[in-house]
Amino acid sequence: MTQRYGGRISRYREIMRVLTGYGLRYFSDKTGLANPQRIRMIFEDLGPTFVKLGQLLSTRPDLVPKEYVEEFSKLQDDVEELDETDIRSQFMKEMGKQPEELFKSFDFCPLASASIGQVHLAQLPTGEKVVVKVQRPHLTQLIEGDVRILKSIAGLLQNRTVIGKVCDVNEIIDVFERQIHRELDYQTEAVNTEVFYREFVDDPDVIVPIVYSEYTTTSILTMQYVEGTRVEEFEVNEYAFEERARYAKNMLLAIFRPLFEKGIFHGDPHPGNIMFQDNYKIVLIDFGIMGRFDRKHRRLVAELMVALSERDVPAVMNIIVETGRTTRTIHQQYFFEDVAEIVEKANNVTCGGMELGELINGMLTISINHGVKMPDSLFILGKTVMISENMARKICPELDIAEVLKPIAIEYLKETLRPAPYTGSLYKQISGVSESMLSLPKDLCQAIRNFANNETRITFYHRNLNWMYDMLDISSSRISFGLILAALMVGSAVIMHTGKGPLLWGYPMLGTIGFILSGVLGVLVLFSFLRSGRLR
Repeated sequence: MTQRYGGRISRYREIMRVLTGYGLRYFSDKTGLANPQRIRMIFEDLGPTFVKLGQLLSTRPDLVPKEYVEEFSKLQDDVEELDETDIRSQFMKEMGKQPEELFKSFDFCPLASASIGQVHLAQLPTGEKVVVKVQRPHLTQLIEGDVRILKSIAGLLQNRTVIGKVCDVNEIIDVFERQIHRELDYQTEAVNTEVFYREFVDDPDVIVPIVYSEYTTTSILTMQYVEGTRVEEFEVNEYAFEERARYAKNMLLAIFRPLFEKGIFHGDPHPGNIMFQDNYKIVLIDFGIMGRFDRKHRRLVAELMVALSERDVPAVMNIIVETGRTTRTIHQQYFFEDVAEIVEKANNVTCGGMELGELINGMLTISINHGVKMPDSLFILGKTVMISENMARKICPELDIAEVLKPIAIEYLKETLRPAPYTGSLYKQISGVSESMLSLPKDLCQAIRNFANNETRITFYHRNLNWMYDMLDISSSRISFGLILAALMVGSAVIMHTGKGPLLWGYPMLGTIGFILSGVLGVLVLFSFLRSGRLR
């Protein structure tokens, strides 16, 4: 049966029903911390939004504690297949036509199914075989509604539940919203796929499917159908060492070479997204998650790979600090000990060389423990390294991963030192510098002329002087009030001295009232001084 999604109120009720079923009063164990297993089970029952949220958190040890990361990594897409009616409604909504009107053939039985969408085999009118990803109906509305609900109760979760004691709820919601919007937009995935297609179009060892943009929308993605062998085949079939090593090496190069050449990398290279063909060819598919690095971070990643392989602990320490944002004072001795320990631990393996994925994830953990906030893309890279390294070891357990990646890192560092006199960026930099140098004498003359004509203005901006304004305001108010009070007392005394006018208790009424009023006001002023603690 296809799952239908109601309005916001009904979704609130559904969420409350699930939470009540697990016991709202028992969200914590005896230690006062939220039970990770229970939270994972709740996420599974709450549907696609929370499953994707948990999968994201399983890669972000900077957002949730380690025990949550381990538990959320067990979350799997366990969803019902879309029926033919839902698929047809999506095509009518997105394309305005039924699948039979667009394709020569369309198989309504899916090749694969996941929480966001499912994949179908089809054939274009021109005869090419394609795969068509169809997003689940109403999924965007469901996820956007769930995000709004999370935002509306973020303060409650942060301040009134045990979840808020171990997580920054608002940051989790912001990171999740940013990523899920990218995954929900199939046109973003299409652009990512085309970027990688152009990167490898002339590479005989790597295949990226062609995107058919005329059959692609926000919720439908059509790509070239590419066949290949899964990584599991290498575990059951007998391949020679040379063949295994060649396949594993080509796979690692296909994943990481674009990182240094273009600053991009496949953000989710799990076994379902990588296949192998004859002649050591690698097939890359599913670019819903793509990591990006600017020049600075590419250089730091290259330096990190070299420093890790050479066990250069001080260099790794410097790279960690330069890559992230320091949020508190670092204890240098403890920092050195932690980095040295993870480097030695990863290098002391008995087979297959250095555990690079273990190293990078250990480095991320150390940065969290010492208050260094790392960019999101580095956590995606850590997951990418871990997954690709595990696959490479399944293909060829004896392969030294670091020895494959270190040369391309060193080559990138060499390229950054090489002059490139014919690049547009160099001409742009030279043009900017020359323009500044030519305008410098003119700017200096103008500054001297302004100074000689008394037209130079110097503007000062104060910092943290608001307290002085407040004190001056209070002091002037008190002085004014004191003068009024003194005038009232002097005037009353003069009236009392004349002895004229209506009498009150045998004294002039106006003077008596003036003295009483000034006395009351004086007591109130004295009381305010005592209350503020500033009687001095």
